[in-house]
This record gives sequence, structure tokens and C-alpha cells, in this order.
Amino acid sequence: MQLVNSETRSTLTQRHPEALAELDRLADTLDASSLDPALLDLCQSYFATSLSGATWSPERELTELESDCIKVCEQFMVSVASMTDEQMALLSRHLGADDVYNLMYAIYVLEMSERLGLVLKGVLQ
Repeated sequence: MQLVNSETRSTLTQRHPEALAELDRLADTLDASSLDPALLDLCQSYFATSLSGATWSPERELTELESDCIKVCEQFMVSVASMTDEQMALLSRHLGADDVYNLMYAIYVLEMSERLGLVLKGVLQ
């Protein structure tokens, strides 16, 4: 999985290669998990679109797991500290404890990577 787009990758290669190496390590961790890569791509698409200020809408009808995952992503982006047990239970309906943990790790990494791209593009030119 690629956590950053080519523009961000180029900037990090030139200015912060250690940070890029860490992001690649995190991507490898996600790739090694048992999570469905399509689910991770869906989360990444949601974050990229939403953080750009556009309205995200899925390209197809979502499964129940995908829909619940997007609900968690929405809350995560607004305030991770305000996540409720009920919101986490949405994921637990579909995934075991290890996969819920891995998915939350993935959501953190995906959202942070999208925000990093925005900061590099808009602030640290």
C-alpha cells in the first residue's frame, strides 16, 4: 500500500528521507495485516476526498462493514478522543479484536498520511 501520493513521496525523498522510510515501514505493517486491502483503500479514499474539502461518496453500494468503517473514519477525523464504545462496537460486529485494533491503527496512519500531504503541499513548500 502506498501511504503518500507521488508528490508527497518526492518532497519527502528530497527533504525528509527518514520520514519517508518510516511511512514505508508503516505501509509494510498494514500490508502484512489480515485486513482487506480494498477496505484500506476505501478509508484512504474517504480521507483524501474529505480532507481536500470535497464531499466523498462511494463509487458503489457499500457493504455493512464498509459503511460502518466509514462511520468510524468520519468520527476519527472530527475527534478521535470523542469516539464512543458504540462506534467501536460497529467494527466489532464484523471483525475480531485483533483486526479492530489493526483497522484503528490503519485509520490513524491513513488519515495522518493524508494530512501530511496537505501540510507539505500547502505549508512547507
